[in-house]
Amino acid sequence: MTHAMLRGLVTVTVLAAVWLHRIDHVRAQPIDTAKLIEGAKKEGELIIYGTTDLRQATLLNDKFRQKYPFIDVKLNRLTSDNLYPRVIAETRSGKFLSDVLQNNALGMYFLKRGKFFAHYLSPEDRFYSNEFKDQGYWTTSSTNVHVIGYNTRAVARDKLPKRWEDLLNPAWKGKISLSPREQWFAWILQIMGKENGLNYMRGLAKQSPAIRRESTAMRAQLVIAGESDIDIDSTFSVLTPLMRNGAPVAWTTLGPTLVVPVGHGVATRAPHPNAAKLFIDFVLSREGQRLVLTFDRNSARSDLAQEQGAMKDVKLIPLDPSLGDNMEFYARQAQEIFGK
Repeated sequence: MTHAMLRGLVTVTVLAAVWLHRIDHVRAQPIDTAKLIEGAKKEGELIIYGTTDLRQATLLNDKFRQKYPFIDVKLNRLTSDNLYPRVIAETRSGKFLSDVLQNNALGMYFLKRGKFFAHYLSPEDRFYSNEFKDQGYWTTSSTNVHVIGYNTRAVARDKLPKRWEDLLNPAWKGKISLSPREQWFAWILQIMGKENGLNYMRGLAKQSPAIRRESTAMRAQLVIAGESDIDIDSTFSVLTPLMRNGAPVAWTTLGPTLVVPVGHGVATRAPHPNAAKLFIDFVLSREGQRLVLTFDRNSARSDLAQEQGAMKDVKLIPLDPSLGDNMEFYARQAQEIFGK
């Protein structure tokens, strides 16, 4: 989300919560699958508002259709910046058009605060730890693991930094690229503490990093091209297919590793609630999560840990969604420290 959008969301969320206080918010009890199927057959439709990559979303939706051919799945693909305003605009006008909402953890945090989620406790819930869900409202359906990408021709593996503090070594001056986005900046302060984190960022700025605002995929291409030796905020999902295709790039971690959860939840007053619950159950199931793994994304489902060997020794620390309340501060600090 952009700096301006996040600032606006905090204000709009409060207004939405006031407006929505009259909406009945019944805590739905888990329903057996047979009853959900019976109800979904009558509904015949499912409307998803989401931000996932279109190819990935299509594969998931098609697999769900194969399982429940009587449900017509319709995807309204939105950006992280416009999903929330779209939902709040519809709700304030008395329209409840979406069945399932999907976004990253920060987006899901604001949607929950705005009371845009119905309560549904999926039978798959037990396979997800508390740090990867807001129980009964949304659960992580995939994770984006942020890693250090590096050019294998420029950096030998035994010369790689081992800790975040190692990047402050003079040997790395002028060899680093980074995109000081708010969520990465916020996460560094989350793991280091506010003052230590800000001091670390100031030290990192003295390393003359190349500040790149391009997408993660574009920055990976720049590392491959030798524009910099390492990109300190790349992602597993971007680098893995490049490595598989023989590109001179690989990844490492520096101890604590940022993971950004992406979740799904049932929308408040969903017009097709039974179909929505079936979809949530499917996405969170072993079947659904194994499909997620084919996207080079990672799963937070506990019984799939052994199928993600690359993450076996990685210390994954999810971004705290509540940090969204202070994104304006993180954006301002990132601008002051790194400029551009």
